Amino acid sequence: MEIKQLGPYKIGKKLGRGGMGTVYAAVDTSTGKRVAVKVLSPNLASEEGFRERFEGEIESLQQLNHPNIVKLFGFGEQTSVLYYAMELVEGSSLEGELANGRRFQWREVCHISIDLCRALKLAHDHGIIHRDIKPANLLWTPGGQVKLADFGIARLFGNTGLTIDGGVLGTAEYMSPEQADGQPVTHHCDLYSLGGVMFALLAGRPPFRSHSVLELLQMLRSSEPNGVRDFAPETPVEMEAIIAQLLEKEPQKRFPNVLMVARQLEAMERGLSLRSEREQRAESAWKMAVERDEGSSENAGASVDDSEMGLEEAVTCAGDFDVGLEDSVEDQEINLDRFTTIDEAKRERRQAAEEQKANHPLISAPTWILAIALLLISAVAWYLLQPPPVDQLHQQIMAASGGDEQRLLEIDNEVAEFLKHYPDDPRAQSVRNIKQQLQILHLERRAKSQARMLNKRYPNSPVGHEYMAAIELADTDPEKSAERLQSLIDLYHQPGQPQSVSVFLDAATRHLPRIERQIKELAEEKIPLLEKRLQEAIEAVPQNPQKAREICRAIVVLYQDKPWAKDVVLRAQETLDKLDRAAGS
Repeated sequence: MEIKQLGPYKIGKKLGRGGMGTVYAAVDTSTGKRVAVKVLSPNLASEEGFRERFEGEIESLQQLNHPNIVKLFGFGEQTSVLYYAMELVEGSSLEGELANGRRFQWREVCHISIDLCRALKLAHDHGIIHRDIKPANLLWTPGGQVKLADFGIARLFGNTGLTIDGGVLGTAEYMSPEQADGQPVTHHCDLYSLGGVMFALLAGRPPFRSHSVLELLQMLRSSEPNGVRDFAPETPVEMEAIIAQLLEKEPQKRFPNVLMVARQLEAMERGLSLRSEREQRAESAWKMAVERDEGSSENAGASVDDSEMGLEEAVTCAGDFDVGLEDSVEDQEINLDRFTTIDEAKRERRQAAEEQKANHPLISAPTWILAIALLLISAVAWYLLQPPPVDQLHQQIMAASGGDEQRLLEIDNEVAEFLKHYPDDPRAQSVRNIKQQLQILHLERRAKSQARMLNKRYPNSPVGHEYMAAIELADTDPEKSAERLQSLIDLYHQPGQPQSVSVFLDAATRHLPRIERQIKELAEEKIPLLEKRLQEAIEAVPQNPQKAREICRAIVVLYQDKPWAKDVVLRAQETLDKLDRAAGS
């Protein structure tokens, strides 16, 4: 079926075909603006899961407004054809550049990777994993800007509703080992794929290659890739180390997040740029010194020639003198005054050698300059790669931890650095508590994003409102949230439910254990504090019953509806009853 018009877009030539649809060049008839329109293949629209993935891609792009992510302009459905319009990128993909024989310089790869990290940070902050980062999905503008495209198999963290359990989605050459095994997909999968893309741009090939998909998947699980410098020797060893860490088999051995990757790349580039500048200065100084030395040698050669010529003239004069000795005794006396003994000649040679040694030391000035420059560069590079001082890092974390959610998210990298470099610091436990808060916050944001997406997809669902209300409670009252989710499951869980109900029940079933873990961690943190305060109240009963009463009443008021605090609340209430009986008697 030939498509000529979709909504306001007049469809033009086909630009490409992907796993889920076809992309066309198009023109917005209302504005004249050129766009790209992606259309879900009609034969896939009725297949289970594909329509949901396509709608999920639209949902992802709506949340992601970033200069390094293709921009979504609009979406719709026409005569059962699902489509969306996005930014038309004039240029080719990085895959096309590689196919044409281009090899990217390490500085280009550094800039591309930093931009890609910034785009992925926004996606990860919204709880979205791309899952298919590869050169073909990185569009390259004529101005040298990279744009991330094709969120067709992207999904929210922890949402397995769009993939069969154990299934594999993604491109094998750039897929993480855990993704190849069908294990749960996390943001660490995108980090691995980023390392694969960096490797390919430098080496002109992915880290692993095979004619068999099964063999390739096995290599991803068990084989170690060659170092990128084996294929691109001009790559700095620092960049090779970053790529190697991104390609670690175990997700936890990779970088904690894309923000840390970007900062590491920026520090590396600054350090290497400074070193290059120092080396150029040292080389310039070296050339000037060599030219000066060569000039001195030429002058010295002229002096020797002159001396030899003078010697010949002296011999000639000596012959003349012998002939006319009787004519000039006075001249003979003058010549005898210039006579030099052997000892005097030796002393003169020693003195000349010492002067030459002083003027031309074993290690010349340019060599000293180069050595000092290299030492300075090494010191600066070492300094740039060092973590901030522990006190400064802790101060930054504490200052942001008391702010709003956005400020808390911004210290994710600082928390990771503190626990990595200073795990034995006395303040590490407080930082671990903040890390738990960050993990909870990430889970809450992902759950809310998922709930909003499901409600948009199924606006008429009879249980969508209840699910959304339960999720909204998770950050302020996790116990009530867990209770509502469990009630939702108990009430509606039965065979044969329509999809508008079953998707919410599946989401509730997946999210409930996370909230329960959150409640358990909160209880483990709070119960010792409550026990301590209750003990203080009991000990204060004889001397200060009013203080004991205030503490016990506070425990009852604040925690009487918390199931995990039931024992502490019960003992606090018993203490209050005893105080009341004592006051009544």
